Amino acid sequence: MDSEEQLPEALKPISDQIPDYLFYLMFHATRRREMAFDEALADVGLNMNRLRTLSVIQKLDGCTMKDLARLTAIDRTTLTRAVDQLVEQGLVERSTPAGDRRKVQMCLSAEGEAFYREASKLNTEFNRRALSGISQRQQVEMLQVLNRVIRNISGDRDIARELLTFGGPGRQRAVA
Repeated sequence: MDSEEQLPEALKPISDQIPDYLFYLMFHATRRREMAFDEALADVGLNMNRLRTLSVIQKLDGCTMKDLARLTAIDRTTLTRAVDQLVEQGLVERSTPAGDRRKVQMCLSAEGEAFYREASKLNTEFNRRALSGISQRQQVEMLQVLNRVIRNISGDRDIARELLTFGGPGRQRAVA
C-alpha cells in the first residue's frame, strides 16, 4: 500500500509495523498448517519435513543431499535424519553414480512413489482448506509477491531462479 489512506482501518495503528506483522503471519500460517499435517500423518510415520524431502526427491532427476538442503530449507542434520528414516522405511533408495563415487543420488522406490502420491493428496487437501475463500486471482497475486520476496532476500540471482523454478530448468524429471 502506498499511503496510509489505503490501509484498512484495523491496520492503521500499526502502519509502521506492517512488514514485521506480514512475516509474523506468514510464519504462523505455514507453521500451523505444518503442525496440522504432522498430526494427521503421525500414524504413518510422515511429517512435513519428510514429505518435503520426498517431494524434492520425486521431482528432481538425480537428487543429491546438496539439492535437498537447498530446496527444502531443512538444516543438514535434520535432513540427514529424515533421509535415513525414509531409506529405512523403504521409500527412498540411495545410489552412487559410476562417474563420481563421492556423490550420492536419491530416488523414490516404487513403494515411495505410491506413498508420495497418497501423501500428496492429503497435502493438496490441507492446501485447499488453507486457501478456502481466497480466489485464484488472489492466490496468483500472493505467488507474485512471494516470488519478489524470495528474489529480494536471496541476494543471488541463480539461487533465486533455482528456488523459484524448483531446481532449475532441466532438473525436473519427466512425468510418466
